[in-house]
Amino acid sequence: MNALTAISPASPDLATAWFCDVIAAERNALSSFLHGSFAAVAETVALLARQERPIVLLGVGKSGHVAAKLAATFSSLGTAALFVNAAEAAHGDLGAVESGSVVIILSNSGSTDEIVRIVPPLKARGCTLVGIIGRSESPLARAVDHLIPAEVAREADHIGMAPTSSTTLHLAIGDALAVAVSRTRGFTREDFLRHHPAGLLGRQMIPVASFMREGDDLPKLAPSASFVDLLTMMSSKRMGAACVVDKDGRLLGLVVDGDVRRHVQANCAVHTATAGEIMQPSPRVIGIEANVGDALLIQSAGSAGWLVLPVVDGAGRLRGMLHANDLLQG
Repeated sequence: MNALTAISPASPDLATAWFCDVIAAERNALSSFLHGSFAAVAETVALLARQERPIVLLGVGKSGHVAAKLAATFSSLGTAALFVNAAEAAHGDLGAVESGSVVIILSNSGSTDEIVRIVPPLKARGCTLVGIIGRSESPLARAVDHLIPAEVAREADHIGMAPTSSTTLHLAIGDALAVAVSRTRGFTREDFLRHHPAGLLGRQMIPVASFMREGDDLPKLAPSASFVDLLTMMSSKRMGAACVVDKDGRLLGLVVDGDVRRHVQANCAVHTATAGEIMQPSPRVIGIEANVGDALLIQSAGSAGWLVLPVVDGAGRLRGMLHANDLLQG
């Protein structure tokens, strides 16, 4: 019998306690770091922000996985970066490192042989070394030009050996550097979207005019329109809503299915009701020059979001209407 299959499963309460112990240990590692010294942070951020060459992130093992993720984060936030596996660097991958580059070294022990042995070649290339190191008195900590100490009291696993608290802390420090550098460079939300042309992120840069219903597909009517005309308009255009406009095309209000139901439930005389009486005055709108990302921000800002969103020009004239399904499909 396999030894593992003979082990009785832990009770639900015990398994949950073990799970929470790990989260708490990693939280404590982050909290302890926040109470430490940040003497090297401002100088490091300034150094990284003024780089024109790609920043190099270097690590091996679990620290290598963290370094690879951080290289992607820096690049995503507007700072070109690449990952070099320290174990492969001495066998040719060091050629990816340009002379004069800034190299961020991640190591918990600070004495990893694969990294220690490539420090002299890096310095010979005029590289500036930044260390996120777990032991401040280690060879790597003494060798780097800028040190961010990243010590943890203990790892989060039950035997205190697996990289858990340390990798979480190193990841958080790297993320913090990437964001601080990005903000220093003035990197914007629009810049971020341009770096992510695929999928929903990419679509956020598309103007709302490309998705909006307009012309004959746009459900709109006058405030004097009858209840029957309102229902007919809402049904025929299949948006579950209708815009109410004045004679000059300026948006006065919006009627959605819920408004109709509430009007009927209030025992109002539907045969005399008009669109102007049922509409929501001053509904949420979006400008014709906005993009899909702006529309999604409005979606996330509201407590209930939106299903339809009128699109208006600078004079408040109705130009179209967005349906949430059109933005999110595909």
